[in-house]
Amino acid sequence: MQDNTLDFYNSNAIDYAADGETPNPKLFDFLKRCKPAGRILELGTGSGTDASAIVNAGFQLDATDGSSGLAAIAAKRLGQPVRTMMFDELSAIEEYDGIYACASLTHVPRTQLGPIIRRVHSALVKGGIVWASFKTGTAEGHDALGRYYNYLSPEELQEYWSDNGQWSGIEIECWTGSAYDKRSTDWAAVIAVR
Repeated sequence: MQDNTLDFYNSNAIDYAADGETPNPKLFDFLKRCKPAGRILELGTGSGTDASAIVNAGFQLDATDGSSGLAAIAAKRLGQPVRTMMFDELSAIEEYDGIYACASLTHVPRTQLGPIIRRVHSALVKGGIVWASFKTGTAEGHDALGRYYNYLSPEELQEYWSDNGQWSGIEIECWTGSAYDKRSTDWAAVIAVR
């Protein structure tokens, strides 16, 4: 994650956490596809809203965030530790039934995304599933708040994921929604099964 993006989340952790109290509705379709009561890794836990829903649904959760400020807020909310971890620090091998990355890997520079996808692939058990959402676009850059986004097209996402792991299946789901900045945003989620 770019330093100015991490600085934004650390400096605005309290305001950012207060903004989202409703879990991502797309989370529940992901959970239905995971092994019941399985082990899930969340990359980019943020304030812990989705993490709380994952735990309440009976899953074992390893929550992580690159922002120490957000990790502390999420840990308090969850009543369990949230590890401060950058994506390139993921070293798990075949440990997770599911990996959930809501609007987090979208901050990874394009030049670093392939190696991160390979780490995600390695961390999943055979048959494990990843759900990762991205703001879509055609050129990487920063938003009005100074946060870096890789802004990939759905076709580019398909290519990145296909080229960086032997997946048994990859789906791309697209929709228009919003984000923290309250602007209309085009999104794409990668749903990939190892």
